[in-house]
Amino acid sequence: MDKLTEVVNKYGNMVYRLAISYLKNTHDAQDIVQEVFIKYYNNEGKIQSEEHLKSWLLRVTINLCKNKLMLFWHKNVCSIDEIKEQAYSDNYEDNTVLEAVLALPVKYRVPIHLYYYENYKTPEIAKILGKGESTVRSLLSRGREKLKVILKEEYDFE
Repeated sequence: MDKLTEVVNKYGNMVYRLAISYLKNTHDAQDIVQEVFIKYYNNEGKIQSEEHLKSWLLRVTINLCKNKLMLFWHKNVCSIDEIKEQAYSDNYEDNTVLEAVLALPVKYRVPIHLYYYENYKTPEIAKILGKGESTVRSLLSRGREKLKVILKEEYDFE
């Protein structure tokens, strides 16, 4: 049995489970497993020990999963003008809140948009943005505070 087959047999399940836990999608996880072992094949000579191999495989899996999540995010981005057009309604309050959200700095606007308009949960937003859950909760909290200020100052909302 060659070295690649041996490594795939020994660590393939571990890599797959990690990819599934990140992506929650079997097809994407299978793609990640293939990519991980292609990278292993191309870098086999650089890996010094069994311990190093395992940690290397885990790190590569995590990085590829993050890249896949970010790719999803970038593919599903639309312009602010498109958001305004899609969200336009006859309801003055809805439009006012949307305008205030769009006035937020990007670091607050993106988590607020994902949470309230796209219905993502905090852990999902953390994965998409590559940040910790506590960081996302903090950004959401600060974003809400900034929204209150914008709405009070510019739109006389209470």
